Amino acid sequence: MRVVELAKASTVERTGPGRYAATLDGGWAIGTKPNGGYLLAVLARAAVAEAADGGVAELPHPAAVSAHFLAVPEIGPAELTVEVLRHGRTATQVRATMSTGGRLCVAALVTCGRLRPAAEPYWSSVAPAELPAEEDCVPAPVGDPRFPVPLFGEIGLRMDPASAGFAAGRPSMAGELRGWARIAPGRPDPYAVLVALDCLPPATFDLGLAGSWVPTLELTAYLRSLPADGPLRVRQRARLVADGRVDEECDVWDCRGVLVGSAHQLAALRLPPA
Repeated sequence: MRVVELAKASTVERTGPGRYAATLDGGWAIGTKPNGGYLLAVLARAAVAEAADGGVAELPHPAAVSAHFLAVPEIGPAELTVEVLRHGRTATQVRATMSTGGRLCVAALVTCGRLRPAAEPYWSSVAPAELPAEEDCVPAPVGDPRFPVPLFGEIGLRMDPASAGFAAGRPSMAGELRGWARIAPGRPDPYAVLVALDCLPPATFDLGLAGSWVPTLELTAYLRSLPADGPLRVRQRARLVADGRVDEECDVWDCRGVLVGSAHQLAALRLPPA
């Protein structure tokens, strides 16, 4: 199976002041469309690189990324424009956009900071998702002829059998999916967490809406700390489905059960006739 490490697949190259080039890799896609979390990783790399130019402090990590998806980017060459809005000692804010084929596709705001190794929080109301052992979970199909998902091969996604019943026409109707993700080269970093925050199928699949078109309109991700070495534990929940929209929340824990990232997403949804 072809696997391209995320660091290589999300590489950006400076081409001029505030301008970067990237090559969107078809392996990090849902069908033929680049995954939203992967696009956040590419934008965040450009933002961090630009923030380092003239910054008052070394802020090597994305801490928050909020992106609006205006059009579907094409696999292949992409152009990124980046503008530093504010340099700070603990946070630098950057505006970044992505275009392919001369068309503006994604507009994002990125807060750059410095993340610390994952540690026990002072306080938390978010309990880690309960999952079977990684080897007891079900590998997500990569080459389904009805709708191939190359991304699943890149991240080694394994689904909790209790939340994967939608694949056999038996959704639990809880609106929740859970699974383990391993993103090459093995030790996850903040960019891997960005991908993990959008790596599961839509939570609406567990509401009897499997196969529905669910394009992301807006995706906001928060990164808490640097993950420990090992697989990432992921849980995605639907919060509300109404009027052709669904909002979802996703949490990612490292292998020690420390919350390292959270995301909220608004997506369009084609509901069946009443």
